[in-house]
Amino acid sequence: MSIMSIIKGSEKIVNPLQESALKKKGLCDYVINVASGCLHGCTFCYVPSTPAIRTKQKELQEKGINNPQMDWGKYLLIRENIPKQLEEKLSRKKKWRETPEGKGVVLLCSGTDPYQNYQTAKITRQTVEILSKNKRRLRILTRSPLWINDLDILNQPNITVGMSLPFLNDEFSLKIEPKSPPPSKRYEALQKGHKAGCRLYVAMAPTPPIMTLDDLKENLEQIMKINPEVIFWEPINARGTNGKRMIAAGLEFASSVMTKKSWAENFIKQWEEVEEAAKSVGCLDKLHIWPDPELKGFVEEEKLNRWLYMPTIEKW
Repeated sequence: MSIMSIIKGSEKIVNPLQESALKKKGLCDYVINVASGCLHGCTFCYVPSTPAIRTKQKELQEKGINNPQMDWGKYLLIRENIPKQLEEKLSRKKKWRETPEGKGVVLLCSGTDPYQNYQTAKITRQTVEILSKNKRRLRILTRSPLWINDLDILNQPNITVGMSLPFLNDEFSLKIEPKSPPPSKRYEALQKGHKAGCRLYVAMAPTPPIMTLDDLKENLEQIMKINPEVIFWEPINARGTNGKRMIAAGLEFASSVMTKKSWAENFIKQWEEVEEAAKSVGCLDKLHIWPDPELKGFVEEEKLNRWLYMPTIEKW
């Protein structure tokens, strides 16, 4: 890892509201990202390997970010103009895409955490207010408990709030996602949201290969106590620069899922186990698998195709 202090700044973009391919995961039809980069810097994060970062290498390097992929977690460029741009965009927008699996939902965010600090939280709150005023469906995905400060506007039928909770072990979290709020704090936030009557979901993702069937059961038992509408699941994929970042962080298990074959084998094994765990806990109906098209050839095509573009059981 290169030594680099945290780089913070702002960034201008042309279009705040992007059509999204995440409908294949049953998540949304549109996405808004309130920033480039993410200070949580989770070792397993796939975002730095996506075109969103890869195509901006030069631009980011000009801001002093030498290696935007390996330095993930050390920079945050906030898109302060998003609320104003979004207001203008929605006032002009005539057609709204609504696929059966994306349900016309807007996701905040796919490439950063909308509540990672007070600056992003402020932009996120303004964005939520604009989308609500325009009667748009909204899905929030975060690892930060800061959303609890916005319960006054998040507790409504057109909004569902989700947190990433792949495991419940704070000690393990310190090794794998050291700059994220610990799972115990995330779980507390979900309990508060549940008490306030918020619509909730959980992304039990990405699960590391060392998680056992018992770990998965224990996780699901706890998650069910906050009554989520859906529980998304996928395992860790360490085939991009995130594999290198995990190894650099001393996470030896990453080497066991760094080839396509070993990753696919682990995916299939954990897929079977998470379904078995969900069956025994009684929440198989809420479990939503996030499949990967690259599993083709490793898993029956019918099983893969059943989950690709599958709508969730959420009612909007």
